Amino acid sequence: RKDVRRAISQGVIRPTETDQFDPADTTCGPTIYTVNEQYIKPVTARAGMMSWALMRHPDGLQCDLFVTHAWQEGIFEFV
Repeated sequence: RKDVRRAISQGVIRPTETDQFDPADTTCGPTIYTVNEQYIKPVTARAGMMSWALMRHPDGLQCDLFVTHAWQEGIFEFV
């Protein structure tokens, strides 16, 4: 949440024609499509094209639950 909020406040994540979110909204936020295109892809590209998960946790994490979600939903609805 805080990374996305910071990226919105710095103008890294901006509303688009297809995602006209309100930058002041902390309930719904931009879609996951928008966050992926404007924030996650550029950050992981600068880190050598690694996955977001491995970039954040290089040694990996034990996984005992997998959550699926709609990419059209707002990022703050998901996290």
